[in-house]
Amino acid sequence: MLFLLLGVAVLLFTAYWGIGMSREENSREPVVLTLWHNPGGQMKHAMSDVVDEFNRTVGKEKGIVVVVTSIGKFEVLHEKLELIANGDPGAPEPPDIAIAYPKSAILLVRKNLLVDIGPYFNEQELSAFVPRFLEEGRLADGKLYLFPVAKSTEALLVNRTLFDRFAAGTGVTLESLRTVEGLLSAARKYYEWTGGKMFFMIDNPFNFAQVAYAQLGDDFFLDGVPNVSSPSGRKVWNAYYEPAVKGYEAIYSGYGTDLTKTGDIVCWTSSTAATTFLPSTMTYADNSSEPVAFDVLPYPVFEGGKKVTMQRAGGFCLFKSTARKERAAIVFLKWLVEPEQNLRFLAATGYLPVTKEAMRKAASTASATMPEIQRRFLEVTSLMQAEYDFLIPRLLEDYRALEKRYEAGLRKSAQSSKEKYERLRSRMGADKAYRVATEGVYERFKGD
Repeated sequence: MLFLLLGVAVLLFTAYWGIGMSREENSREPVVLTLWHNPGGQMKHAMSDVVDEFNRTVGKEKGIVVVVTSIGKFEVLHEKLELIANGDPGAPEPPDIAIAYPKSAILLVRKNLLVDIGPYFNEQELSAFVPRFLEEGRLADGKLYLFPVAKSTEALLVNRTLFDRFAAGTGVTLESLRTVEGLLSAARKYYEWTGGKMFFMIDNPFNFAQVAYAQLGDDFFLDGVPNVSSPSGRKVWNAYYEPAVKGYEAIYSGYGTDLTKTGDIVCWTSSTAATTFLPSTMTYADNSSEPVAFDVLPYPVFEGGKKVTMQRAGGFCLFKSTARKERAAIVFLKWLVEPEQNLRFLAATGYLPVTKEAMRKAASTASATMPEIQRRFLEVTSLMQAEYDFLIPRLLEDYRALEKRYEAGLRKSAQSSKEKYERLRSRMGADKAYRVATEGVYERFKGD
C-alpha cells in the first residue's frame, strides 16, 4: 500500500512539474510583442496594415499578438535606444522588436541587450536574402543583430514636366543624366537656357561623396575621418562646389522634394523612399500652378567609374527576453519577408524587398496599369539591383557628427563663394570672378 501511495505521489508530482515546465511554451495566453518603428512616409501605414494582417492570420493561429507602442523618426528612436543602452533612469521600457540602424545596435550589443538572430535561420533561408542587405545587419563580431525587412537606395528623381520642355528646346536627353559629367553639363545648359535657373540638387552630399569615391575606386574614410585630401577629393568637390557657386545647383539643407514643389529644380539625387512624397502640382512664385509628372533614373556614375549607389534603411533588432517571446518574434519576421507579404507590404513605399525571389517578382509586377512613378521605381531599382553595387555606410560611432560637419562646411564654402562670385561677376566677367571668388577655398575646406 505504501509503495502504491508513493507511486501515485510521484506521478502527481511529475505531472504537476511537467505542466509547470511547459506552461510558458503551451499556454493558451497569446504572446504579446511590442514593436517600435519609424513613420517613413507611406511606410507608417504599410507597417500598421501588415501588423494588423499578421494578428488576424498567422498571429491568431499561433497565439502571437504584435502591438506597435512607439512610432518616431530614426533620430528619435535612436535617442530612446541610446537611453536604454546607457541604463538611463528616464529610459523607456525596451520593446521586444525595434527598427534601428547599426549605430544604435552597436550600443545595445555592448550591453548584451540584443539577440543574435542568425541561429534562428538555416543556410538555405539566409541564402534567400540579397547578400548586401543581410551583410549590413552583421556587426563587428559577425553576428546578425539587424534583420532586413525593407531597404531603400538612392536614385535620380526627375521633374519630367520641366525636363521635357528643356529637352525640346535644347536636345538634351534623359540618357545624358546617367553620368555625373552629363548631369553637370545639362545643368550648365539649363542655367543658360532659362536665364539663370537652378537645375539640380544633391539631397545628401555626405552620401554623394562616399558613393563617388567608391565609383572612382577610392575610400572616402581614412582612419575614421573623411579623406578629403585624396585624389578623388578634388573631383568630388568640383562636382558639388562649382555648379553651386555658379548657380546651377541648389545649396539647401532640406530635401529636393521641397524645391520641386515650386519648380526651383528639375532633378535631384535622393532616397527612393522620396517617391512617396512627390507633389502632384507645382506652385510658382507668382502663385500660378500646373500638374507635374516625375521619373526615376539610375544613380549617376562618374565616367569610367564603377556603378555604385548607397544602401539605406535600417533593420529590426530583437531585445533579449524569454525564449518564447524571441521565437514568436522570429515567426513574425520570417512571415514579414516571405515574398508575397514583403511585396504587398512595400507596395508604393519607395522601399525594396529584401529577398532575391521578391526582387525578381517586383520587377515582373511592373505594368502599364500601375501609377507611372511606381512602375518606373520598380524598373529602375531592379536594374540597379542587377548592375550596381550597394555601398553600406561605414559603421563609425561619430558618423552623424562627421556627416553634419562635412555638409555644413561644404554648404558654407559654396554659399560664401557664390555671394562673392555674384558681386564680382558684373565688373570683371564670369571666368575671372569665379577664379577670384574660389581662390584657396578648397584648401581651407581640407584644413578645417
